[in-house]
Amino acid sequence: MTVTREAIAVPDSTGPTISLLRELRRGRGRRRAASAAYWVYLIGLVAAFYGGSQIAAAFHALRHPPPATALTVRVLHAAPAGLAALALVVLLVLLRDALWRGPVTLPQVTVDWVLGTPVDRGRLLRPRFRTSAAVAVLAGAAVGIVPAAALVGLGLSAGHGSGSVLRLILVAMMSTAVLFGLGTGAAAFVERSPYVARWLRRLTPFGCVLAAGLAGLAVWAALGGPPSVLSAIALWSGPWGWAVQGMTALAGGTAPLWPAATALLGVAAAALLVLGHHAAAGVPAGALRSRARTIGAMSAAVLSMDTRGVALAYGGRGAARRVRLRLRPPRRRELVLLWRDLLALARAPSRLAGAAVLALMAVGLVAVAGPGGQVALVPVASALGLGYLAAAWLCEGARLDAEDTRRSENLPFRFERLAWWHAAVPCLVLLVVAGVPVVAVSLATGSARVLVWLVVTVPVLVAGALVNVFRPRQHPDLFGGVETPLGNTAAFGVLLWFVRGPVLAVAPMTALLTSALGPARPGVLAWTVVVALGLAFGLCTYAAVRARRLRSA
Repeated sequence: MTVTREAIAVPDSTGPTISLLRELRRGRGRRRAASAAYWVYLIGLVAAFYGGSQIAAAFHALRHPPPATALTVRVLHAAPAGLAALALVVLLVLLRDALWRGPVTLPQVTVDWVLGTPVDRGRLLRPRFRTSAAVAVLAGAAVGIVPAAALVGLGLSAGHGSGSVLRLILVAMMSTAVLFGLGTGAAAFVERSPYVARWLRRLTPFGCVLAAGLAGLAVWAALGGPPSVLSAIALWSGPWGWAVQGMTALAGGTAPLWPAATALLGVAAAALLVLGHHAAAGVPAGALRSRARTIGAMSAAVLSMDTRGVALAYGGRGAARRVRLRLRPPRRRELVLLWRDLLALARAPSRLAGAAVLALMAVGLVAVAGPGGQVALVPVASALGLGYLAAAWLCEGARLDAEDTRRSENLPFRFERLAWWHAAVPCLVLLVVAGVPVVAVSLATGSARVLVWLVVTVPVLVAGALVNVFRPRQHPDLFGGVETPLGNTAAFGVLLWFVRGPVLAVAPMTALLTSALGPARPGVLAWTVVVALGLAFGLCTYAAVRARRLRSA
């Protein structure tokens, strides 16, 4: 063996390696293009079949804008802050995407084989970034049609003709595409630098608070009349405000400097794309490997329709957190399950905070529906849907027991009775979180009806979530279905397998609360309490039955 102090020259194999990769991917690329074309055709066919009338109506509204209504002025006042809030949420999603996936990703095979070879990382990764940036810009242009069509449909372009409508749509598409490009360029730095990723995690709550503040300002503008300086601040508060100034101005709002704001957004996006293209070559190999594993796990979970697997794969990319909170174990063994569920929620503050936000949003929607007068069905159904999601987030302990039935063998309960015990902690948390504003409203109005409705609604939503938690394993017959003159029923069977819990909980409570929130009538409160409690008992019993079947399967 010869020992030398001189550096050993390693030959650069970039050119031959990339040429071999292209040759090996040639057939795979054609198959992926054919698969993508098939899915585009399938989605277009389903959209045309089920939403053809809505698409035709939207196209007619774009050609012949509807006249302004009494709601148009309120929407115009709320548009600056509301659109800025939506743009900020979109930008946060693009940046948070880089924490687990990012604009630069490689297949698992390429990661395993190529990263350990002397290959120029720039020539390998920068084409990936360019592809992601192009896809993001095209997706942003398509997304920009949605707010423009909504503004036109609400009468904000009435009387200006189809030329003004077309200009509004083009500006919205351009601004949204540039915003997506800006987010993609910034995401490259998040993927490259763990330091930037840590700061993004720390600043995300503040971004959510800012988005909530902008949404609150939009509601204030729609209901009253805040100072015009607040709308100007929202439009100039950051790139999210610059991106919506063109839409606001062309819809009839006040944004006189929107060309300058759009140009500023374009310059910022171009600079970040150039810098992100340069930074893409420095993405660490560890980040590429972990992202390849995450994408593989999520793809497998999606193909097997395992929603829990998707959540676990996504959650596995989060940073490890050391939670020092401890709860003293109970002295009575009957309370051990409640202690375990409380400890699980206390050590998952993001899950607890998310459920609290959803619950408060549900309360706000019910307040919009409001007791007295004609109650709108959509706010009530949306509020119950958000409440169901909050309850489902809080049923993590039950979900773990359902996935591994051996986990609860040492507990002093029968497995089918776990559904009843697991309902206690989610009900307690939701009643405490949502009860604070509801009690305040009850004290202010001198009526306890809303508090009673909350007390009877929460158990129904939690029981519906437990029905979904203790669902049986997927059976091959589930995908067979029955042939009918209208087609095979397999798709409806699979959909019902996924959404049986929310359907059984949200649908009856929507009908019940819609009638109960209206003008006070004798006996309505008692009837609501009796029906809701009976529904909660029935759903929890059904969840226990499903748990027994799951254990015996």
